[in-house]
Amino acid sequence: DSYSNRVMNGVTGTEHFIEFINGFDCDAERLRNAHISTCILGEGYRSWGGETSHEDTIWQDLARVRTFDRIALAGQKAAFKAIDKKASELYFIKISIEELLRDLKGAKVLIGYEVSWDEERNTDANVSAGKFYLNIKMMNNPIVKQIT
Repeated sequence: DSYSNRVMNGVTGTEHFIEFINGFDCDAERLRNAHISTCILGEGYRSWGGETSHEDTIWQDLARVRTFDRIALAGQKAAFKAIDKKASELYFIKISIEELLRDLKGAKVLIGYEVSWDEERNTDANVSAGKFYLNIKMMNNPIVKQIT
């Protein structure tokens, strides 16, 4: 689901007032049209806008950015537990990442994913030095923004 137009529980005010008049040109709509998410006052404080102003269009979808940030943090936590352990522990890191992604696919957050060891970067020299590389490819379930 989109992060836009959701009540932000616990928010009681903002530092700067953002003018919002539904259906009219206003501060909130100008920010949204510039791909800047903000918050508005409308039946409680709400998030408004579901995009970022990133130049790369793949990172303009706020839902995608938040999803991938959370997955990256989970992967970093899992990888941290393997540092200074035997290489056989890497199996469990890969499995735990696959389980997380499988759960996200089941919850319809992701459409699909692929987790594999990087054959090009996991050279004999890197493996001997204790350096391992894992490739994670995934596609989130995008938010429909236009139907024509």
